[in-house]
Amino acid sequence: MLLFHTYSCTYFKTKKISSDFEASIKDIGELHKYFILHDGINLFKINDLSVDSVNISGELMVINEPFYYTQNRSARVKKEEKGITNEVHIYLRTPAETLTIGYADIPLEEIKELRIIDIDTGKTVASYIFGNLGVAAGVLVIISIIAFLTKSSCPYVYVNNGEAFIFSGETYGGAIGANLTRDDYLPLPGLKVVDDTYQLRITNELKERQYTDLAELIVVNHLPEHRTLLDKSGKVHVIGNQEAPLRAKSYSGSNLLQVIAEKDTDSYLFNDENFSENGLILNFKKPAAALTGKLLLSGKNTLWFDYVVGEFFGKFGGSFDSFMDRQSKIAAADRLKTIQDNNFPLSVYAKHQGTWKLIDYLPTVGPLASRDFVIPIDLQEYPGEEIEIKIETGFMFWELDQVALDFTDDIDLKTYHLSPFTATGSGGENWQAALLETDGESMSQERVGAVADLRFSVPPAADNQVQSTFLHTRGYYELIRDFSGLPKLVELNKFKDPSYFSLFSRAGYLKVLAREREIEKVEVVSN
Repeated sequence: MLLFHTYSCTYFKTKKISSDFEASIKDIGELHKYFILHDGINLFKINDLSVDSVNISGELMVINEPFYYTQNRSARVKKEEKGITNEVHIYLRTPAETLTIGYADIPLEEIKELRIIDIDTGKTVASYIFGNLGVAAGVLVIISIIAFLTKSSCPYVYVNNGEAFIFSGETYGGAIGANLTRDDYLPLPGLKVVDDTYQLRITNELKERQYTDLAELIVVNHLPEHRTLLDKSGKVHVIGNQEAPLRAKSYSGSNLLQVIAEKDTDSYLFNDENFSENGLILNFKKPAAALTGKLLLSGKNTLWFDYVVGEFFGKFGGSFDSFMDRQSKIAAADRLKTIQDNNFPLSVYAKHQGTWKLIDYLPTVGPLASRDFVIPIDLQEYPGEEIEIKIETGFMFWELDQVALDFTDDIDLKTYHLSPFTATGSGGENWQAALLETDGESMSQERVGAVADLRFSVPPAADNQVQSTFLHTRGYYELIRDFSGLPKLVELNKFKDPSYFSLFSRAGYLKVLAREREIEKVEVVSN
């Protein structure tokens, strides 16, 4: 779910997911402005909403302002209806005769459905119907709600697909400080030519300050039967005939071949309960003459990881800003090493003479949109008919939809690096000069709601070629938090051990599962 404005027309459809609504989603009332309670034909606005493991509570009020979502409305969101993205609709199972204007506690068991308006690529209403799904999936849905309603992330990128600006992904994820400034190469498969230009926008929709030092559009001309991807250093790779793995198993031996063989949203969540550091082992057939290979991955960070990091930051209380200030003074290499030691990246290894050799790692990219990655491998170092690959990260830090290996030879392709010919901020700022090169002069989007519209020329392509586009950005962002209270020093000291983040993630997950399983047992006995 994206719970923020897009500043343009968009479209939605309903996606229904079942869940046991038994996890706390505290602070929800501080993060959304318009909660509408549906009690049969009666409607109430809820102010100061809060939720715990028993009740949803708040001040019920008469609705005296418009709302835009209705069950049978058109799928097109008009410009004047952008307030729809602030709406959360709560439906009760049966009419509650006792509900009147004033403060109310409503048992969670009375909630039938929760609908959150979402801006995303093609789906903008997420509908959660509670009570019918298994424990693990139910827990994940609730954690997803928590993560989105308390989300911290990186700049959002939207592209014009000819009909509307649609969400395409997040850029330079995890670069939460100037000493973590990095380059990012985001594929833009939805970008289309509109009025002889490529049009995209970069937005700040969260409580953070964003600084983009460079933004250029990379356009690659290639044959239609190929596709192209950029690795994390920006090198172009040709993708032809990708091969699925022969075998794919989790650390505990579970067969994951069907899960990761196709790009179908059936993902591996790195949540094997027997391990804190999680991973999968894959075997690929290797052509005898192949000198290089390209590991292809499709995935993103999990919502759970976003939630866990938020829990960690919250432990600093009122000392959070001081902590982040100290972090900003650490040498970039040391801070990056800490991130790697905590197993935040997705690390790729290959079996070399009986031991695992690190090939490369992928930095965090955020949980809102999957993206495709390519990691080149020098196959000359790995003789034999097969190559064995290990992909590892912390407990439930990533989700992986597909893994494949491609042996197509890279060829020289006509590639354009284009600077925007216009870059206009929502406050009338001209950001073009700031985005032209890496020079320390940044596009500063320091307030929530800041938008920058970028326009690029469309370079020529031969009649038999198509174009793939990528957004190359370089930048960082700073989190804005209003935590209070004393830091929890005893708990924070545990995180000095690099392995503890994964242990903390796994322990929290198992604790929630244990509670939910106990609830299921009680329900079975009572039935």
